[in-house]
Amino acid sequence: MASDGKLTLQDAERQDALDPLRHLRDQFRIPTRADLKKKSISDSKSWEQTKESAEPCTYLCGNSLGLQPKRTSQYVSRYLETWATQGVFGHFKRMEDALTPPWLDLVNDAATKKQMGNIVGALPEEVAIMQTLTANIHLLMASFYRPTKDRYKIIIEGKAFPSDHVG
Repeated sequence: MASDGKLTLQDAERQDALDPLRHLRDQFRIPTRADLKKKSISDSKSWEQTKESAEPCTYLCGNSLGLQPKRTSQYVSRYLETWATQGVFGHFKRMEDALTPPWLDLVNDAATKKQMGNIVGALPEEVAIMQTLTANIHLLMASFYRPTKDRYKIIIEGKAFPSDHVG
């Protein structure tokens, strides 16, 4: 720490080196500054190997998908291949080399409910895994919102996803 009591870059690097979860960083794809300057996703133009092009971004967005795990494309590919070769049977048929149980079992799977229970502080039997946040909000509103003459307004955060406040 600097003599004026402010943290320095060296303080941050020292704390980062002591972090027991530091190794998990390598499991994510972190965009570089050059990635963010691209004008096209399929831009195959090779960027000059400058410090800027190789420097990963600092990602502080907590209201989004977050950084992409490196295994995501493997999982998505496997799902697409299951869909392509099994069609509707992907819901029910257990495949030897599948990364997950059949689709139908994913939301009812006891292990999934136990893991989600640990995350949200609930017992597995108290967990219901449903759809996307937006779809869940709409289902909740359709089920429980009963406006009256005096109580008809809904208060929502100012920067909610557009699909959360439209409809």
